[in-house]
Amino acid sequence: MRTLLRLGIWILMVAAMGCGGTKTVASPEDIEALNDLVASRSFEVNARWARPMPSQALNSISNARLLPYGSNANQVDITGNSSYLRLVDNWVEADLPYFGERQMSGGYDPQRTGIQFEGVPENLQIEPNAKTKGYTMRFSINNGTENFQVIAELMPSRSSSMSITGSHRTQIRYDGTLSEYKKE
Repeated sequence: MRTLLRLGIWILMVAAMGCGGTKTVASPEDIEALNDLVASRSFEVNARWARPMPSQALNSISNARLLPYGSNANQVDITGNSSYLRLVDNWVEADLPYFGERQMSGGYDPQRTGIQFEGVPENLQIEPNAKTKGYTMRFSINNGTENFQVIAELMPSRSSSMSITGSHRTQIRYDGTLSEYKKE
């Protein structure tokens, strides 16, 4: 009986240790590489997941199985698309698919259904983020028909999360990877 009790306690201890979360700590090399990348002001975020705000319309589209395989109303796999946000010096450009609802009508161009903009942003700020050991980039930009507010978190792990709010659409988030921009 005593052996069985010891075995039970040992199993509980192992299970409790296995349930403990692991905290990813950025290495000094990763932090230095991110600092160099941000200082170069020549990088891009390649989006892999779109995370639209859930709505009844988006749920209906998901239930009709009109979203890519492995996607749902809360997250859409966009790895097959050329989905990016670039910063080169003081110039930004983006071409991201959009999943969500338009709040205001505007000119409809079937070639420009996603979030697309390019130009010199207003109020561009790239500030260190002590919590993530990365950077937070913020700016506003107008594409001629719509204003966008962009907030991007740039992490030492080379991952990134962006939040884009348009003046005519519901907010959407994107998750992706951060890399040096190399002009083709």
